[in-house]
Amino acid sequence: MNESTLLRHISEKSFLPVYLLYGEEEFLIERAARMISDSALGDGDPSFNMDVYRGTEHEAEEITAAASAYPFMSEKRVVLVREADPILKKPALASYVRNPSPETVLLLCAGPLKPSRAKKTTGKGSAAQVLSFLQQQERSKQPMGAAVDFPALKDTSALRWIAAEVHRGGKDITPEACTVMQALRGNGTRVLASEIEKLRAAAPEKNPIDVDDIYMHLGASRQYNVFELSNAVMARDGAKAQEILSHLLRDEEPVAIVAVLARQFSLLWRVRSLDIRGRATDDQARDLGLFSAWQIESIRPYAKNFPDSDYFERCFEYILETDVAVKSQAADSAVAVTRLVSELTRS
Repeated sequence: MNESTLLRHISEKSFLPVYLLYGEEEFLIERAARMISDSALGDGDPSFNMDVYRGTEHEAEEITAAASAYPFMSEKRVVLVREADPILKKPALASYVRNPSPETVLLLCAGPLKPSRAKKTTGKGSAAQVLSFLQQQERSKQPMGAAVDFPALKDTSALRWIAAEVHRGGKDITPEACTVMQALRGNGTRVLASEIEKLRAAAPEKNPIDVDDIYMHLGASRQYNVFELSNAVMARDGAKAQEILSHLLRDEEPVAIVAVLARQFSLLWRVRSLDIRGRATDDQARDLGLFSAWQIESIRPYAKNFPDSDYFERCFEYILETDVAVKSQAADSAVAVTRLVSELTRS
């Protein structure tokens, strides 16, 4: 099941007995669980009709017993299990998932999982088998449960999420501001949601949110940030790039700097392959897997700075070598990133 289908279940109050919410995006999992709980309980008293457990602290038998109880003066009861990974392996949980109580909504919140290759669940139970069983249930006529994956967001997905999250709060945001926010804060939804809340609080009347708002309210230097560093590198301005880098290394992790450079050079590689006459369109951006035409237009001017294809390919080798060195701590991280910027901007 995808997230949009889950949101339909919530709005229509048509809940299945079991939901397995899993993946790397803990913030989105927590929010989905909260939305399901609030909607399923309705006017019911949560003190009588909601139990919260941790799979790392409670036994599967205790949790399934709570899920088997009847609601009190309410249509549904909710059993929420955080850190559910350990109990997914227990036979008691596997048995309950195959025959759940229709009066209960059991919410299992777990980390990343992979489906089992086994054709069906067994009495022994395993996390992968529970996942596979719930995925199969989605295709049945009367499903007993569903599994919803919340993977870590990729770059374009993060940009779309930023725009949707801002819109969710009744505002809009320009593509330029989306791109700068993602470059400065990464793809993690918890951090991004917090920053969006800051923007709403700092400029409640401002709409749409633009680049100036990002720099003004998120505490980022307009001159010394990873976005401007990547622009200086792609402009082949070594002196400016090294100046920005020296400021960044005081606060930014080298691995994050390398990640932004890798992302921007990957975008430059895609744009270099285009033959666009006139301004780019959003459709052309989507064909490239990008968020908006602004991304293409902002990086097109730099394509002419890398006419030598052999050197341009070597740039990716430099980035990869630096990424490995920084992550493995095989070299001084600051020195490695400084050397990388030098290699990417040399004449």
